[in-house]
Amino acid sequence: MNLSKFKCIILAYKTQLKLFAKECLLPAVILHLVVEMFARESLVNPFVYLFTSPIVFLYNTLLICTTLSLSFLFRRRLFARFLICALWLAIGVTDFILLQFRVTPFTGVDLLLLDSAFSIMNHYLSPFQIILIAAALVLVCAIGVVLYLRTKKETEGASKPGACLLFASFLLVSLIFTKLFVFCGILERNFGNISQGFAKNGLPYCFSVSIFGTGISKPSSYSEEKIDEILAAITNTPVSPVPTAAPLPEETLSPAPTEKPKDITPTVSATPAVDEKPPVFVETEHPNIIFLQLESFFNPEHIRKAVFSSAPTPFFAHLRETCPSGFLTVPSIGAGTANTEFEILSGMNLDFFGPGEYPYKTILRETACESLAFNLSAIGLTPHAIHNNDGTFYDRHKVFAQLGFQTFTPIEYMGSYETNPLGWPKDKILTKEILKSLRSTDGQDFIYAISVQGHGAYPEVFPEEAREISVLSLPEELKDSFVGFSYYVNQLYEMDLFLQELCNALSAYEEEVVLVLFGDHLPAFPFTEEMMDNGSLFETEYVIWNNHRAAEPIKCDLESYALSAHVLNGYNIHEGLFTRFHQTQSDSPTYLEDMELLEYDVLYGTNDSYDGHNPYHATDLRFGSEKIEITSLFFQSSSPTAYRLFVNGTNFTSYSIVYINGEPCITTYINPQLVCVSGIMAKENDLLTVTVAQVGNDSNPLSFTNEESSLVPRNTYIED
Repeated sequence: MNLSKFKCIILAYKTQLKLFAKECLLPAVILHLVVEMFARESLVNPFVYLFTSPIVFLYNTLLICTTLSLSFLFRRRLFARFLICALWLAIGVTDFILLQFRVTPFTGVDLLLLDSAFSIMNHYLSPFQIILIAAALVLVCAIGVVLYLRTKKETEGASKPGACLLFASFLLVSLIFTKLFVFCGILERNFGNISQGFAKNGLPYCFSVSIFGTGISKPSSYSEEKIDEILAAITNTPVSPVPTAAPLPEETLSPAPTEKPKDITPTVSATPAVDEKPPVFVETEHPNIIFLQLESFFNPEHIRKAVFSSAPTPFFAHLRETCPSGFLTVPSIGAGTANTEFEILSGMNLDFFGPGEYPYKTILRETACESLAFNLSAIGLTPHAIHNNDGTFYDRHKVFAQLGFQTFTPIEYMGSYETNPLGWPKDKILTKEILKSLRSTDGQDFIYAISVQGHGAYPEVFPEEAREISVLSLPEELKDSFVGFSYYVNQLYEMDLFLQELCNALSAYEEEVVLVLFGDHLPAFPFTEEMMDNGSLFETEYVIWNNHRAAEPIKCDLESYALSAHVLNGYNIHEGLFTRFHQTQSDSPTYLEDMELLEYDVLYGTNDSYDGHNPYHATDLRFGSEKIEITSLFFQSSSPTAYRLFVNGTNFTSYSIVYINGEPCITTYINPQLVCVSGIMAKENDLLTVTVAQVGNDSNPLSFTNEESSLVPRNTYIED
């Protein structure tokens, strides 16, 4: 490049910089304030943020300026600026909408959850609200089209090299300040509390880092020698002894519920309904192990100033007092079920991942990793997953194979079930499915069940006559959520009855069963730490119950990533790297640092923990604990030119869809042995190939039955 051309680029750069200051600087400040108004749900708080954290405010404005500088790469600068501003406003508005239904703000990983979000949108937004959002999108598109057609190409300062230099300089300055401010502690790289992180660091930075900051950054001390040192410490440290459990007396095998209010009739018995006699237990090397993750479940009596007509969760309270239990620190509030799930199953700490990251949507898409399922299958237990919600939610239909499960039973495979007023399946369907999985194998089983009944969004209308538990008093901050909270408390009551029913059924099971109950996160209400008697918004509770052995009700508060190792230690099970790490190193002064090194090594590093290669591989995941199959086909003439097809088989559900010659058909579910397709246009002796798929609300087929082929018979339609 000659000197004169270089001077021309510099001159163009100076011209564009002046134009940028004239056209974009003030809009960037205003845009930042507007976006923060949405993010902070206040007209005033963005100005408080501006004057209390001016450096962070200016830094976030710089990030917006960097994106606006891209507009100088286009001749229609006004149109380009409109698109960029519309994008930032869309981020702010989306964040505001999400904060109405959950506590956690909008992050980049949420973009990967769009398919799941669309499938449950009807639970959160009314048809009018959905239409309003669609209309707003159409309006924005219309304004964009008009701007594109009506605005002329701008020639002042038009220079592609100068524009590229302008954007590059803004990007470089942004990166330098980002590194500097993170190093100095002005900005945070990881957020223990993502809501507080967004409030402290600003939405533009937090949203950007949630997109580009996924995964675990390579620790500065990472090396093969350091991993070997950690492995040696794990190997050479004895596992702490745990209290032994004695068999229960026969007359107390069934758990006794706490006393119910006189005006409420329990729907389940305190003794097993299947057999009046105590069960005869079969001794096994290991117990069956069930982890039951309860949606938004916690004891609302932990809320100061909250008063109820009776205890919302009396049976869980009974278990908490008579079994090993404690508080469980989980990684999220109001949402993020899959992240609690990940920590429990993997034994890994999510604090080391990117802000708001869901490993189910990032690393586990391509990498199998050590898990509770893999570890327990290594000692002979068959791993099953159960969830009374869509199988594709959070990509569980793919991820559970990466986590070592052999079967997965989502709602599409559960047959008939009841729903609550919001349309979520009630949890009591899980009792039947858990027992099916236990009886589906000859040996012992590991079951990870995920409930959904307590899911939000919580309604603004809830009839008085539908309430078994009345909320008599609440803290002032929850008064606006009174109706929704009343609904939630009554869902807790029903979930508590389900827990009693499940324990009754397991009490009658002939093999030893360990049942671990815990909440995945607090529900999405405007809670504060001062409102809770335990002073935390990240704590739910757990209980470890056994149908055959009584253990001392020791209280032990745990992090969710340490729960499975704690449970297994109680039954002398030490299988797996992370299991033994938590069992031996929890008191080490370098516990967290070493955990980060191990997590990086097995997910992103060179697998020195496993002799240089990942020993875990995705399983051939099967859906449902019972086989769905076609046994026969039957045609019936429905008009002179059309047929009905009746498909006989086993274990069909309302999610069963008939495919004819590879194409899905509108299917009528009749019963578990029969489904029907009407209006088939076919000719005599046409060959039709038929299969049945289980298809969720997102129209994604999860599995197919065997294929059956049949020739179309002669049409015998007779007019009535």
